[in-house]
Amino acid sequence: MSDTVVEQAVNCAIRHIGIGTYSSGKIYSYLSGKNYSDSVCSEAVKLLVESGYINDMRAARKVLLLRTGMKQESRAYSYKRLMCAGIASHSAEEYLSSIENDETTCKSLMSAYFTIADSPDEEGFIKLAKIRGYTPEVACRTWRLND
Repeated sequence: MSDTVVEQAVNCAIRHIGIGTYSSGKIYSYLSGKNYSDSVCSEAVKLLVESGYINDMRAARKVLLLRTGMKQESRAYSYKRLMCAGIASHSAEEYLSSIENDETTCKSLMSAYFTIADSPDEEGFIKLAKIRGYTPEVACRTWRLND
């Protein structure tokens, strides 16, 4: 692997990133799609992370920014969403450890549900909570604490 090829890959990635926020996985995939070898992609991403062009914590915040209210999800679902967005697993775990637990976020989901639902009922809320990745136990406990 030549330094020139890595430098070309880094420059290619910087042009693609522009002023946007991208995860390390997304940039790796982008460079791979540009036919750079795995070793060149890895080295370029490593250099971009070290220089601050790529910040998976910032990318994680961006991915989950709008996941509030009726879109609120459990930590397990949020983790899956971050993995699909190309966030490094250690960054995803670190980011998720800094946010509220499932009981608290499920309460936020329930508040949004009460605001939107014409006639809120336990069965409808528990179904919604399960769709958003909460366990039935967390959803039932949240509902009962609200009664």
